[in-house]
Amino acid sequence: MKNILAQRPPIHQIRQLPLPAPERQELANGLILHELQMGSQEVLKIEWLFQAGRWFEEHKLQARATAALLKAGAGQRTADELADFFDFYGAKLKISDDFDGLSIRLYCLSKHLPKLLPAVMDLLLDPQFEQEELDQFKQLSKQRLRIQLQRNELQAYRIFTEKLFGSEHPYGYNSEAEDYKLLNRELLLAHHRRCFLANNCQVIVSGKTDAASMDLLKTELSRLPQGPSPQGSALLLPPAEMGVFHYPAIKAESQQASIRIGRRALSQKSPDYAAFHFTNTLLGGYYGARLMQNLREDKGYTYSVYSAEELMRHAGYFYIYTDVAKEVKTAALTEIYKEIERLQEEPVAEEEMQMLKNYSLGMFLSATDGVFNLSEVWKELILSGLDASFYNQLVEATLAMPASEVMRIAQTYLQKEQLTEVVFG
Repeated sequence: MKNILAQRPPIHQIRQLPLPAPERQELANGLILHELQMGSQEVLKIEWLFQAGRWFEEHKLQARATAALLKAGAGQRTADELADFFDFYGAKLKISDDFDGLSIRLYCLSKHLPKLLPAVMDLLLDPQFEQEELDQFKQLSKQRLRIQLQRNELQAYRIFTEKLFGSEHPYGYNSEAEDYKLLNRELLLAHHRRCFLANNCQVIVSGKTDAASMDLLKTELSRLPQGPSPQGSALLLPPAEMGVFHYPAIKAESQQASIRIGRRALSQKSPDYAAFHFTNTLLGGYYGARLMQNLREDKGYTYSVYSAEELMRHAGYFYIYTDVAKEVKTAALTEIYKEIERLQEEPVAEEEMQMLKNYSLGMFLSATDGVFNLSEVWKELILSGLDASFYNQLVEATLAMPASEVMRIAQTYLQKEQLTEVVFG
């Protein structure tokens, strides 16, 4: 028998990403339902997406507290009974909030959907926000905050985002103990009433769907009421505060300094977004990036250093982050800016460009591997007002990226005077 392991399989250049589009349907109550029918296993993922994050708060921490306590009793079940109920059916219910939205994700076996779906609808229609659970949340959150405020990396993050977006803006404000103290049950109920509306919701169902499960889902989703769409923040985004900001550590015995350097990010709809994303990856967006090779592998200043993009619906930011020993923080800063200057002044070698292109294309492909990953890709596209062409344009731009474009992006967007530098410790 011929040894099949002796023959290498053919390697194909990625030219396009396979992005099967979900079927979109608008229900009578205004809810938008997306169905991504794929997979061979009898499992489903259903995600409810509400515009109910920080951007839509009327009081600080409303969104975070609502998300954290949505499972604190609903319908006729207490918080403990709800937890036991989902565990009994082997289901996972995850609730999270971010700057713009609130997400409820249900993972379950298809056969258990008729039992589980009404329980999820109880969260959406009749949450209790039990007072005992709220009191415990407030107490634990204040304790956690008090501990976290002793950490240099959290202080650096808080100051950095405040400098970029302002201390009162939804993207820039920092939670304080007094904010938790002012939370009450009525604030959570009010946020729920304003935001948990059918016409303020999109649902993505992915997995091995069938007619019965979709009919059941549509019936249950039709129970969500309509109402006036919640109004987002009316605060104008203030100019970012650029410059250098250094602060001593809270604890005198602290041995580390936390570094954050960055700026407001480009929108995904910007013509320069693909090139900026590529440049960010080269600088610090993966383990083999230049910052990691310099500060960790060569100098030994840190265990990890990365650059990243955090994109929200109305703004975003690019940042470099690392923690180093206090005695090398000045040297670490010098090396970070040296790597930025290299991008601005020296063309990237063809071998490094090709390696990064291969890595980037592989990451794009990995992001679409499997129906649940694909649902995450489509979620970001839907919420950002983009379509499948966005990713394929990203692939095309990556394949064609010249070294000169990396230099232009670094020269245009990474000048030192455009950046905000925060060092805590």
